Amino acid sequence: MPTIQRKPTATKSGSQDDFTVSTPEQLHALSNPTRWRILGRLIDGPASIQELARSLGAAKGTIGHHVHVLERAGLIRLVERTRVRGVVEKRYARVARQFKLPEADSIPAESRQEIGTMPLRQAIEEARPASGQDDPSMSLVIRARMPADRARRFAAMVEVLAAEFSDGAPGSGETYGLVAGIYRPNWSDREEEPPE
Repeated sequence: MPTIQRKPTATKSGSQDDFTVSTPEQLHALSNPTRWRILGRLIDGPASIQELARSLGAAKGTIGHHVHVLERAGLIRLVERTRVRGVVEKRYARVARQFKLPEADSIPAESRQEIGTMPLRQAIEEARPASGQDDPSMSLVIRARMPADRARRFAAMVEVLAAEFSDGAPGSGETYGLVAGIYRPNWSDREEEPPE
């Protein structure tokens, strides 16, 4: 049975640094763009359903449903209850700063592409165009032929870069995203036909 792997250290907010998503319920919870947006907003700190709905521009009922899916999956947790005008307001926080997808060999073959490309699809969904000279937003796609060992080395370097991107964040300023991947194009398995 899959288990949730956590680093033993906790961040200042009490959440874990890394959380490896491993159960079908957790993978299902991450399969929805609204739930990714909720997790993204919770990077800024705990929030109530009303605060999430306001900042994400969505109905409270919709956000409430998605918050409960994330909570049942163990990706967010209730961190505070406050009585506001006779109603109990609940505030939720992420259980980790980073969510990592499981290794490919632990994912059913029929789900590998969908799960493996989930972060890329989410980045496309939430990215906005660069807004001027001061905006460092950018994207690129590069393809190169190389041995698998070299591709693995680049994958390890991307992981180090991602760790620096998130660890070096001072917690102030604007929110930026980083999406990266080393992948084999879906056409690369096909034999090349000789030129005519």
